[in-house]
Amino acid sequence: MIDTDTAQNSIFSNWSPQCIMWSVFYVLSLHSLSQSLFRQGASYKIDYLVFYVLKYLGLSYLTTNFPSPVIGHQYIIIAKMKLQIAFAALLQIAAPSLAADNADEIISLPGLNGALPSKHYSGYLSGSDTKKLHYWFAESENDPSNDPVVLWLNGGPGCSSLDGFLYEHGPFRVGLDAATKNATLTPFEYSWNKKASTLYIEAPVGVGFSYSTSSTKDDLQCDDDSQAVDNLAALKSFFTKFPEFASREFYITGESYGGIYVPTLAEAILQDESWSVTNNLPELKGIAVGNGCSGSEVGICSWGPQGDVYNTKYLMSSGFLPEALKSSLQSSCDFDAWFNGDKTSTQCDAAVDQLNSYTKDLDTYCVYCDCADGSDAASLGSTHSKIAGANKVLLGEDNNNVNMRVDNLSTRACINSVEASAFLQDPAVQEAIHVTEANVQDWSVCGTAKGWDYNSTRPNLPRDTYPYLINNIRVLIYNGDFDACVPYTDGEGWTSSLGLDEENAFHPWYVEGRNIGGYATEYKTTGNGSFEFITVKGGRHEVPETEPKKAFVMINKFLDGERF
Repeated sequence: MIDTDTAQNSIFSNWSPQCIMWSVFYVLSLHSLSQSLFRQGASYKIDYLVFYVLKYLGLSYLTTNFPSPVIGHQYIIIAKMKLQIAFAALLQIAAPSLAADNADEIISLPGLNGALPSKHYSGYLSGSDTKKLHYWFAESENDPSNDPVVLWLNGGPGCSSLDGFLYEHGPFRVGLDAATKNATLTPFEYSWNKKASTLYIEAPVGVGFSYSTSSTKDDLQCDDDSQAVDNLAALKSFFTKFPEFASREFYITGESYGGIYVPTLAEAILQDESWSVTNNLPELKGIAVGNGCSGSEVGICSWGPQGDVYNTKYLMSSGFLPEALKSSLQSSCDFDAWFNGDKTSTQCDAAVDQLNSYTKDLDTYCVYCDCADGSDAASLGSTHSKIAGANKVLLGEDNNNVNMRVDNLSTRACINSVEASAFLQDPAVQEAIHVTEANVQDWSVCGTAKGWDYNSTRPNLPRDTYPYLINNIRVLIYNGDFDACVPYTDGEGWTSSLGLDEENAFHPWYVEGRNIGGYATEYKTTGNGSFEFITVKGGRHEVPETEPKKAFVMINKFLDGERF
């Protein structure tokens, strides 16, 4: 009878399934060799091999009753028996580990011609005993044994990270066959998993295919603090499933309301005493936040005067307004007083109203793009915006309407979920990615479970969180300059407000040759971290959608530790 408890407590129980299987192969080969040596009469060699190999594998308890490694012919049978026991123990430990991972592996995907470009896994992580967070993990197409692991989180709150996977920087771009209306997947040249193994988590619980097993709706009442706790637990669940990736460099990235998720999760990791390499959890090296919120009381996502100022200044820098109006805004609006909450003048109010009349039908996520057509019969758009509060003012009652009026943004929020919804609502796809247990029939980019609610509880991350982060890890804040939702004026404003000395003042950064990727400012930090703010020329709210190559160069530079 094999002592399984003892086996599970050996160092071997912490090995990855791949290491386990190599050990099984090693013991098998050793057993075969022992047969050969026995026939040659070299009994002492068997004992040497058995004794030292079992100790090396952390299975020293199997060498009990070995008086010494060099015994004699009388211990040959014991040596062979112990090899057989070791082999059985290895198989017994390996089987459940391999079964857990293989159960989540995606074998093939409807809509994709050919094999997957690397190993993909999809299934559930535990945010708590009752919170099941859906993940999709794509191993690096380059060198998964050494490349970093990058977590991606989309925002909303209430929008799925599969938005980033399917529309931004995943291994494929999703499309729609014009004749059949079936979704198609096309390999994507600038996928981030050509550089790193990428993990996408649909969070918080109640978003996308993530669900709760609780008999009450309590799990669906989410906030900034609870999502950080849940995401931390989900990551621990992930590295338990995939312990072989715990030795890689680890980064957290995200955009929009992910500007809250990412730094609060990073803070939770850095302050969690149980998060350590010795506990088979990776060292967090850095975070990157794109077009992100910074708190419920500051910036665009405060839905107050600061956001109005940032947005007005952004639109004034465009060609959407006549020069006369720009001059009127400049002369009649005291932007500093307005920013601090003072009442604006009648002349300023009138000028802002005129600005609104020129920009009200622009797509807030990409002012130089056209809105997605929400009338397509195959579309399942969303009544949610990608930043907190914007879903309060809608155009009409149709739940499939992708166009929303956001009055204080002076623009229209256009969300396209047509192709992604067609793909992820396909029962064959749901079966392939192991999410049928969620029983989600109407997945959309920003779709949530009935009864789901979110409360913003972090008022000011530039004041409360970022000073700690930038002195401990690498921090990159980036903004696509086509975005009016969280415009670059917001990112530039709060990063400069920290009062840090500039290490490298405002300057262009380059994609290749003399092609400018955007502009960057690097700040001095006092600890082991770093802090940079950059813009991405031509990038929308979801930067990789309009500038995939620049986004790919950006993430490569960041992961390689290069400065912009």
